[in-house]
Amino acid sequence: MAFLQNLFKNTSTQKMKTSMDWMSQIKGMDDLSAIEFATAKLGDEFKTNAFNNPANLEALFTIDENTHIIVERITTHFIHIEHISVELEERVSNAVFFYHRQLFLIYFSLIDHFYDQYQKHIHVLLARAIRNATQMVKWRYYNYQSAPANVWLQISQLYLLAENISLLNAKIQPYADLEPISISNAYIQVCMLGSLEGLSLKCEQIELVCKMLSIWTSKTTVDKVFDQQQHLFYVDTTSNKPAKRIRTFKPASTYRYWDFDSVISKIELCMSLIEFNISPKQPFMKELVSHKDAFTTFEILNTEWSRVDYNRQRRSEDRNRAASSATTTFGFKEVCEQLKQVENIKMQRGERGYLGEKSFEERLASHNINRNEPNIIYMDLSTDHSSIIDQSNSGLGLHVSRHPHEVSLGMLIGISTKELRNRTRLGIIKNIRPIAHGELHLGVELLSNIGFYSQAENMGLKTPKVAMSIGEPTVQDNYFANTVFADTSSFLDSSFGTDPSNFTCIFLPKEQSLSKQETLIIPKLQYNKNDIFKVQILGEEILVRFTKSFERHGNWVRVTFTTDISK
Repeated sequence: MAFLQNLFKNTSTQKMKTSMDWMSQIKGMDDLSAIEFATAKLGDEFKTNAFNNPANLEALFTIDENTHIIVERITTHFIHIEHISVELEERVSNAVFFYHRQLFLIYFSLIDHFYDQYQKHIHVLLARAIRNATQMVKWRYYNYQSAPANVWLQISQLYLLAENISLLNAKIQPYADLEPISISNAYIQVCMLGSLEGLSLKCEQIELVCKMLSIWTSKTTVDKVFDQQQHLFYVDTTSNKPAKRIRTFKPASTYRYWDFDSVISKIELCMSLIEFNISPKQPFMKELVSHKDAFTTFEILNTEWSRVDYNRQRRSEDRNRAASSATTTFGFKEVCEQLKQVENIKMQRGERGYLGEKSFEERLASHNINRNEPNIIYMDLSTDHSSIIDQSNSGLGLHVSRHPHEVSLGMLIGISTKELRNRTRLGIIKNIRPIAHGELHLGVELLSNIGFYSQAENMGLKTPKVAMSIGEPTVQDNYFANTVFADTSSFLDSSFGTDPSNFTCIFLPKEQSLSKQETLIIPKLQYNKNDIFKVQILGEEILVRFTKSFERHGNWVRVTFTTDISK
């Protein structure tokens, strides 16, 4: 691009005056219509080169300030809304994204072509351009899409201009309702957000990361000279890439670096506070750790940004191309219901042949699948029809007809096929990517090739029929004081019943390729290491004590257990 060459040239473009009186027409419109209308009008003004007139530039600032309030209101509502139609979601996403895109193009063009004319406004132009670029990136990530074309290169070009005119560290207030921020901090924040592309974070998680970065990077500086002991991330200002980890590489003059250790330390601290149920005194830290997605988000950030023991998740083995139909069930409660129906049908068919005098271990070892049996278990249990695209021993890729906000990273999924009779494979969603025709490509990590519906009872409760509801905090506190997890509000679900002593769970047997020992997937609120639980597994009731937790998401957690209850 000729950006830097044109920076200090005043392009001779025809100046046109405009009244900008169309802004008054927005009054009375609903928020979404107002933004769509403003975007179209700003686009028309931009095409006529109206903003090279200083009077019109002031009008642009005023219009942007007013519409910014509307967009922030839409964004806040969109992030927290639970149920939204596909049509409305697409309209909102397109409206807000193209609004930010139009403003970014205007500000970027004004900086590029009218630097000399608008020198006294250059700090506002830069701050608003980077702010709108950041919002574009976020809205693409909200919908599990990649950042806009060339946006990272354009953001770096804005950063380089600020560097050339010694404007990096000046605190600039882009909008009246936002805190002042330096160009260098804004640059770090958007580039570090970009380093998470492809992780399929939810809207709430993206906002949590942005809020965290805005506070914790306020004193972080961008350096030109590489220090191996300090710097962990860098940006190549001449490439269209966000922040990248420093591995084996040769420093270059176009690279910019920053020390991220203080942020990583705070992430680790937050994880410890959540794990040990400690409420911090610092208000912002308290706000972060109380977020319903806090622990999951911090786990992801710690994996991606940690200086030590970094091991980017890679597939342990290549997947082979496959083409087969399947039915899929999403969510812990739904998968339990599917397994329960499978078990009921098997019992009706007289297939439970392991109810003799064998030990638990013998029954488990003898539970084999007879591939000569007729196909009687493959059912449509009000599940989604999907296609398996590729698979390996440890994972598979699925195409499903689901809306992006109906699935999430870490969600439990059950997969049944005609080829694998009697089996429901269980896995967790590791990647979400929109594809054509309104479908999603899901990357699934397998937990087990076969799961069993089980019932469990907490033997440690003195009153087994204690009523529990979200509206009765006293009863809730008495019971949940014994759990490992501090905040139970995010996984209370009345659909699991009102008796905390009895609950549904899923048994996953030991498998050579996936798991070295038996595990249970249980409601997260039931996980504690003090009580004794009676669990019905493969037709036998056994007493167990939970020992360690593994994967967790929403209202469930996967745990190991021991039958030695004397420990």
